[in-house]
Amino acid sequence: DKRPFKCILDVGLQTTAAGHRMWGALKGAVDGGLHIPHTNKKFPGFKASEEKGAEAEYDAEAHKEKIFGGSVKDYMEMLAEEDPTKYEAHFSKYIAGDLDGEKLEEMYTDAHEKIRED
Repeated sequence: DKRPFKCILDVGLQTTAAGHRMWGALKGAVDGGLHIPHTNKKFPGFKASEEKGAEAEYDAEAHKEKIFGGSVKDYMEMLAEEDPTKYEAHFSKYIAGDLDGEKLEEMYTDAHEKIRED
């Protein structure tokens, strides 16, 4: 049984705010098989406990929604309803590729499968 390659995430001067995209890169590296010591505190879906000594909550589904473009889907749908011209300008590549909000999760699932194949 081989142990995974151990890495240390050095963020340097980068701000380590919750939900920052660097945590997405960390999550991808960990999911890809690297051993990087970390906690879930900065991931989307983490909710610190309100009472001292109580358990913190981590909602993996909220994190999954971010990974699979849930926030982009919501923005696409809102913009399509409120300002179709702006929607067409912002998402022209998606429109050209016949992608709408409903197909985003499928697109990311396919991408993850292709990454795992390699």
